[in-house]
This record gives sequence, structure tokens and C-alpha cells, in this order.
Amino acid sequence: MPGYGSKTCDAAALQSQIGQKATTSTVEELRNRSGSTTARVLRPGQLVTMEYNATRLNLIVDDKDVMTAIRCG
Repeated sequence: MPGYGSKTCDAAALQSQIGQKATTSTVEELRNRSGSTTARVLRPGQLVTMEYNATRLNLIVDDKDVMTAIRCG
């Protein structure tokens, strides 16, 4: 897909959001702020694909959907 890989994720400025709840609107806001094309919420015990994707934002949450880590890939 032409241009698909042109937006890379930058999670550095989002680290202050750790400890906040990952609501649908928060996920979309953080995806936009990071410059990524996609975002996913990773819950405890969830099976995920492990391929690295420089355009994807990963929001790692606890069992109450509170973000414990924010990183790209």
C-alpha cells in the first residue's frame, strides 16, 4: 500500500498518560498524537502477534484497562 509505512509511531511524548484508563476516545487520541496509523490495547494474558510494526501504537493495560506501558511496535 503506497504511503502506508510513511507514518512512524512516536510514543515518547505519551508516557505521561501511563496510569490513565484506556477508553476508546483515549486510545484514538493517543494514536493521533503518536503519529501512528493503528493502535491496539494489550490486556493481561491476551494472545498477540509479535511482528514489529513501526506504524502501530501498543497500549499495555492491566485488568482494569489502566495503561501500564505505552510503546510502538
